[in-house]
Amino acid sequence: MRLARIRAVAAVLFAVALAGCAASKNPIGPENQAVSEPRLAGVWINESDRSSGDYLHILATADDNKRFQVVAVNHGDNAWAVLDGYITAVGDRRFVNLRLVAADTQTMAQIDKDGHKLSHPFTFAAIAFDDDDHLVIANPVELLFAAVKGGRLAGETSGDYDVYIDDSSEKIAAVLGSAGSALFEESQNDENSQHPLHYRRVKEAP
Repeated sequence: MRLARIRAVAAVLFAVALAGCAASKNPIGPENQAVSEPRLAGVWINESDRSSGDYLHILATADDNKRFQVVAVNHGDNAWAVLDGYITAVGDRRFVNLRLVAADTQTMAQIDKDGHKLSHPFTFAAIAFDDDDHLVIANPVELLFAAVKGGRLAGETSGDYDVYIDDSSEKIAAVLGSAGSALFEESQNDENSQHPLHYRRVKEAP
């Protein structure tokens, strides 16, 4: 995926926040082992320096708060997407498994061009809440790219950070669990590197 388009729709793929994308045949964990996170529900605005006016509308779709839908909108670029998701716990970390439901024409055309939409339907994000109850979203693409390149995960890579994972949920969880707090640290590398995104709540869930 082109860097300019990814940045323009930073919220649209949630886990694909900056350069590169990570797509997988399998989730990090099965849906029947999803964990509840009621704090996610509501409307959030990106407050990061790299923000381009994007919002996340997160709606619980089950009474147990274990399944939810994300409506991601970038008003400046008229970009939007709808994703279904649930959370997998890996140690004391929380990771979101997401599947695209719908998107604006340009975003969908880019995803279709990529050619992995059906074979690799899952994308991931690490989430946490800071001391001010802001939602922090970290993109694990660099970690997963390195794991495939190094042979720890089966899959393929292309470009600088695009990675398509063919391995099992258990192995994906093991790789992500090995990261500890590193996913939420600001990268000191070039502008294409991973940077966590910070969202401020603007509306509680009804």
